[in-house]
Amino acid sequence: MAKRKMATKRKSTGRASGGSSRTRRRKTTCRFPSRRLTIKKILAWADAHHRRTGKWPAIESGPVSGAKKGETWALIHNALRRGHRGLPGGSSLARLLAKYRRARNKADMPRLTIKKILAWADAYHKRTGKWPSQKSGYVRGTSGETWRAINSALYYDNRGLRGQSSLSQLLIKRRNR
Repeated sequence: MAKRKMATKRKSTGRASGGSSRTRRRKTTCRFPSRRLTIKKILAWADAHHRRTGKWPAIESGPVSGAKKGETWALIHNALRRGHRGLPGGSSLARLLAKYRRARNKADMPRLTIKKILAWADAYHKRTGKWPSQKSGYVRGTSGETWRAINSALYYDNRGLRGQSSLSQLLIKRRNR
């Protein structure tokens, strides 16, 4: 059973006489103490959000449709991180959705290699007769990778890539595009 953090507030006893001022303590609990969460319930809400909007929920997605009043995706994220409301802790909304729904977690994107990018570009060229550009949409055979994201990774030297400036420059240099 998860422990609930208890805060204490001091309340004066309000003695009018000159005697010692004593305080008594009153226990307060977290904002939604009785609203226990489960991974199954969070995923059901996330699936409903995805069906309704076409996107997976994020911290800033606001109120959770179908949940009790006051429930937000930010509160769920905090409960996942801190281990509140019956959840194990040490996770996040993005990690949960990446693990169970294969949603892309922008903070934990897979590393890219030039070899992998060129293989995808060759397959695109074989299929369409043209080389991909950053506007070519999704990369076939991947779980949500886009040519725009690849171009951005090349331009900003991230996701394990170094020394290339853009997708078009890579293709000019390596494939005589």
